[in-house]
Amino acid sequence: MSSGQSGKTNYNFFVETDTSRFTGEWIAIARKKILAHGPDAKKVYEQGKRKANRARVSLAKIPDKRHVVFSVFP
Repeated sequence: MSSGQSGKTNYNFFVETDTSRFTGEWIAIARKKILAHGPDAKKVYEQGKRKANRARVSLAKIPDKRHVVFSVFP
């Protein structure tokens, strides 16, 4: 799977998944799984990268109310 495809897969998983239990936290996503979560984006991303085994990791902030941040890192 190309990195563009894996980013799209991560995004689709994010949109379709109930992430309400992670409200206010960052989540790391790869291969249709939430690999890590917590309040510190850098730590969550690093934990996700360790667990992803070369898969592209996407990082998302689960909003408290109306804010959404979604980033895909190379």
